[in-house]
Amino acid sequence: MNKEKLKEEIRIEMENIERLNKEMKDLLAEIEEEPSYVEIRAAASILHDFYSSIERIFKKIALLIDKNLPSGENWHIELLSQMAKPFANIRGPVISEELFENLKEYLKFRHLFRHIYGFELKWERFNELCTKLENILKELKAEIEKFLEKNGN
Repeated sequence: MNKEKLKEEIRIEMENIERLNKEMKDLLAEIEEEPSYVEIRAAASILHDFYSSIERIFKKIALLIDKNLPSGENWHIELLSQMAKPFANIRGPVISEELFENLKEYLKFRHLFRHIYGFELKWERFNELCTKLENILKELKAEIEKFLEKNGN
C-alpha cells in the first residue's frame, strides 16, 4: 500500500466516522428524557463503530508507515498508545496525549460493548461519550490532517 492509497483509505474512514457522528446527533435529538432500551442499544452500537473505524485508521498507519502492528492480548491499547508517540525516528505522534486519553475511554467502552449483553448497558455510564463524540471527531480530524501533511510525501 502506498501513501496515496493510505490517504484515500483514511479519507473513506473519516467519511464513515462523519456519518456515525450524524447518526449520533440525530439519535440524541430524538431522546426526550430517558432513552428507551432501543435508543440505548443504538447509541452503544454507534460508539462501538466509531472507535472501530478509528482503530482501522491506526492499523493502516501502523502497517504502512511504522511497519509494526502490535499483537497479543493487549494489542488494542498498545496500538492506541503507539499512535500517541513518535515511532522509531520514522514519524511523529499521530495524535496528541489529550486525544489519546479521550480515545482510551472509547476503547474501554468498545471492549465493554463486546463483552456484555445489550440489556446490561447503563445509559448513565456512557451517555457522556455520546455527547462528546462530535468534539472528539473534530480533534481527531484536525490531528489526522496534520499528521498526513507531515507524513504524506
